[in-house]
Amino acid sequence: MRPFGSALATGQTLETGSPEAGEGSPKARENSPKAAQAQPSGGPGRAVLVVGVVVALAATVAGLLFAGVIPTPWAGEGDYAIVSDAPVLHYYMYRVQNDEDYSPENQNMANIPGALWYLHNEIVWHHWLRAGTFASTPKSRIERFLVFSRATQSLYKKGMNFGVVNTYDLGKCTGPFGCENLQHYGPVVGCETWDPDQDNNFPHGQWVGKNLYPNASWYSLPGKCSSKKFWDQQGECTQTEPGGACPLGIVPTGSHSCTYTYQKVGELRISEIENISSFEHLIEGGGREYDRATDKGVHVHFWDGIDDVDKCQRRIDAVNLLFQRKYPEQPILTDPACDFSLRKFYPYWPIGSFHTTTPAPGNSSNSSENASESSTEEETE
Repeated sequence: MRPFGSALATGQTLETGSPEAGEGSPKARENSPKAAQAQPSGGPGRAVLVVGVVVALAATVAGLLFAGVIPTPWAGEGDYAIVSDAPVLHYYMYRVQNDEDYSPENQNMANIPGALWYLHNEIVWHHWLRAGTFASTPKSRIERFLVFSRATQSLYKKGMNFGVVNTYDLGKCTGPFGCENLQHYGPVVGCETWDPDQDNNFPHGQWVGKNLYPNASWYSLPGKCSSKKFWDQQGECTQTEPGGACPLGIVPTGSHSCTYTYQKVGELRISEIENISSFEHLIEGGGREYDRATDKGVHVHFWDGIDDVDKCQRRIDAVNLLFQRKYPEQPILTDPACDFSLRKFYPYWPIGSFHTTTPAPGNSSNSSENASESSTEEETE
């Protein structure tokens, strides 16, 4: 997904573009000239999920207080008064990640089908390393995050709870269309699917008809200072470019600084999903996770049949079952409908501007194609 954390920042890849979650962040900071003073963009527990604050929310969220995992947040007032009529949605997001721990802000995420598509299409076919064309750090796990989100009023008035999926490179928003949407609608959660009957196959529409994982979705979580890379996300930009992550314990209000909360609640190792002891042992024994040429693995057959819808669904079901068995106290949540609509969102489509029908340089009608290439793999580890 570049919903996953790595070079495909957010699951993007110039080649394929998927959500990864952010492999670039910590290691890139180490190599940065400003690494010494660089601060992480957040922490996995930065925004905590909300429960039972408003009567309307109480019934929906009560079941999420499983095993005391989710602290009780307080209702909005003052600076955190609810400012949007949009409903609060609660659901799981997933990130394909390496062994580093860091925030999913300014990265791409996915649902389970979307995460599996990212792995299948961009990662597991590389023979000697479980990494990708744009993700050099080996992937090792699928993380689960419990997310609450609320659209801003300007987006909800257009009939949407989700915006466009923004793509990221080392925490910097790279598209589509110069990320102008973050100023226009605010840092709202983005989503896309590959259902050819929907108007939400953007910016990675090149996979419509190729991604056969049923109901696959990718998401984006806009964070603060999204015009800068991780090591520069501090100082004045924290005020001029607010992110959507709410402070600890706050119900999403729909303001331009509070559109979602998240909390990591679990993970599965990829080797656990494949039912192998380790990737290294598989390779040492002459095995291979997946070979594009044969459409099969060697000594492991979890990934056999990338274009077989039934096999894709069985993989989805298998991963869902593993999460349920590992975390029986956690509720089963349904993925929300991805109601992002390309033509509602961009009033002058195929021009990606919100203020004029005249394309700016680099923002022409051809930019829809360029946007699709501005990818997912950059850092969605």
